[in-house]
Amino acid sequence: MTQTQAITPEPRALNPLPTGTRALLRSGQEAVAYHIPITPPTDDTSQIKTTISLPRYSAWTSGLHFHATHTEFLRLVKGAIVVELNGTTKSFSALAGGEIDSSGRVVCEGLVVEVPRYARHNWGRLEHCLDIEEKSRKKHVRPEDWVEEVVVEEWTDPSDISKPLFFWNLNGIIMAPSDMVLSSRKRIARGILGDWWIDLQLLVVFFELDNWPILVNFRNLWPSEGTFAGASWINDCAETVTSFVLLFFAKALGVALGLRAVDQKRTPAALWETYRKSSRDVQRKPTTKPVSYS
Repeated sequence: MTQTQAITPEPRALNPLPTGTRALLRSGQEAVAYHIPITPPTDDTSQIKTTISLPRYSAWTSGLHFHATHTEFLRLVKGAIVVELNGTTKSFSALAGGEIDSSGRVVCEGLVVEVPRYARHNWGRLEHCLDIEEKSRKKHVRPEDWVEEVVVEEWTDPSDISKPLFFWNLNGIIMAPSDMVLSSRKRIARGILGDWWIDLQLLVVFFELDNWPILVNFRNLWPSEGTFAGASWINDCAETVTSFVLLFFAKALGVALGLRAVDQKRTPAALWETYRKSSRDVQRKPTTKPVSYS
């Protein structure tokens, strides 16, 4: 009996590139092309967007996470995706023009998904989700564009450079060469932590740049369906607190080892200058002295 060989997806940069971005490609089964801004927004009202494209067969997902200080927006430009938002899973087709049900019928027009603060969410190709569900004998009508390349724009409110900084530094860590020169302290830490060395660096980035992964999925451990009212809220609070606590300790360890969430070597020059200036301004911000009436 012959085995079916897995098809390796091939990421490609969009042509033309979205204005003001540079492409960064990651290969493998979770192939993805990031088109990340390289300059800060021109004014407070400008939207700074990151565009993500996923080739056919890519198993990439954003991973289940939430944002504490930003509302996030996803706009489907091309292809079909599935979005998990606060425990509800929805499918979207760009060709259909909105959300679709398992029969392929449009149930809600519109291709922009708003992700409120603290809302746990995850998204990826609909094709990948359908492949998993069909193995469990769940049948869906596939939309016409399910095999197409997926293109999604992401931006936040408030609009700042946090998301571009996140993507540049996240990928800079993941794609760093194994023979990268490190200080003696970091070499010792890498030797002790092994595969956890990269994870620790990523957790430091997550902590500072408002990307909080769900490290323990309490909804899977203690399903709230059919239980008392408020059980789902308790699970969500437990997930949030767990993420905050574990990332706080990771951040503290990272500081002790000299790890930085934003590094000049991983960040385009214009974004780095803006980040450095904003950090300097925060440090120099004068404290308000109490008024004396004596």
